[in-house]
Amino acid sequence: MSGPILSLDLGTTGVRAVVFDAAGQVLGQAYQRLTVAFPASDRVEQDANEFCSSSLEVISAALKDAGCSAADLRAVGIVNQRSSVVAWDADTGAPLAPVIGWQDRRTLARVQELRTMGLPVNTLASCTKFEWLTAGHDAVRSAASRGRLRLGTPDAWLTHWLTGGAAFVTDPSNAGTTGLYDAGSGGWFDAAMELFGQEPAWHPQVVASNAMVGVTDRSLFGGEVPIAARAGDQQAACFAQGVVNVGDAKLTLGTSAMLDRHTGAVSTEAPAGAYDLPLWRLAHASGGVEDAFCHEGTVITAGAAVEWLQRIGVLEAVSELDAMAAAGRSGVIFVPALAGLGTPYMADQVRGSFSGLGLETGRNELVRAVVDGIAQRCADLASTLDVSEYLHVDGGLARSRWLLQRLADLTGATVLLASELESTARGGAALASSCPDVDGEALPPPNAAAQISPQISADERTDIREAWRAHLGHRMEGP
Repeated sequence: MSGPILSLDLGTTGVRAVVFDAAGQVLGQAYQRLTVAFPASDRVEQDANEFCSSSLEVISAALKDAGCSAADLRAVGIVNQRSSVVAWDADTGAPLAPVIGWQDRRTLARVQELRTMGLPVNTLASCTKFEWLTAGHDAVRSAASRGRLRLGTPDAWLTHWLTGGAAFVTDPSNAGTTGLYDAGSGGWFDAAMELFGQEPAWHPQVVASNAMVGVTDRSLFGGEVPIAARAGDQQAACFAQGVVNVGDAKLTLGTSAMLDRHTGAVSTEAPAGAYDLPLWRLAHASGGVEDAFCHEGTVITAGAAVEWLQRIGVLEAVSELDAMAAAGRSGVIFVPALAGLGTPYMADQVRGSFSGLGLETGRNELVRAVVDGIAQRCADLASTLDVSEYLHVDGGLARSRWLLQRLADLTGATVLLASELESTARGGAALASSCPDVDGEALPPPNAAAQISPQISADERTDIREAWRAHLGHRMEGP
């Protein structure tokens, strides 16, 4: 029997390590929350050193939980939040600046300038964050002048750390979210590099998502384990759920909500407000590689809106979400745009809002409106990307059956609930198990835990959705 595989899953609010056996069963896992700082209204920052220290703690705890050691592992896979930017010194391995989070909007003015030039960029992409650092951050500029600057998304940083500085790589699923990737060549786009003032030497080599790139530094957790995969969180979730055929679609309900629809082996133009991105590049034992692409749409604020309800005291615990939503009366509308309005509108200036409030409005009505607003925005994604038959769903917020039923009702699709909601970690392990240089069989995809069908008529769905679109139109026209 093949040995277990460990997946390290670095998200925005926490990091998880999961050990899987060869059959895909969880042997052990551990989770730790990460600090997120908001030093200004448009800034979201994290600590690259905390990424490493917390990762080391959860890896050690997951191995202990599984009753195994690093020597027992056949591979490690890395999954990460995408688009966030890390800058570090190549010689010392020390971070040069706080991590600029993917939700950070400090470059909004630059993004708006680029849009007037006809370039379809947004504040989520890494390119303007890289530009901001290399143009104006003293420590970053100093490292660049000495030929010691390294820039990358969190996967590149974690791989650098895990290998003791030996590997400086990323994969197409992460590179594609930077705004600097050339889908045609499979590497960095020279014109984009020039536009944003970037040097190729500052950025990692783009390799296959399931390529072996080195081994873990023995000093970290006592063994040299092959690092056999890296992928952005959304693409890893797609791989975990078997979204491998053209037209297959997956919605992850996390801090944000991301809908990805498999579009084939070549890059194609995405609908307005959505993005054409690499899903992955798979290396095969024959020596060849296989590329896959997707169209992706984003609800920038999904689970973050529920966390906001907790932070302001409306919702005491997430476990109460469904009961409160079911008890709430309809009529209150919430637009979940706490960090702008994503696909298909791409309206960074729009802010979250309640309407329909009255003296009778209570906590239940506010909770129901927030959950319904998230479902409506996810239905906007499904409509934009032409998803109406089956929809794989995962992510922490997928624990809400009220939300899942509302998704089915508003999209008209049958919702296929993942058997393991945190499927990003499974995707990292599955990709690592598919590496040609890793012994043993690939992890099998899990079956859906539930199928949830629409319970309203097509006419009722049309009326609800038209009213929602009209409401959004008024919001975008308002102050």
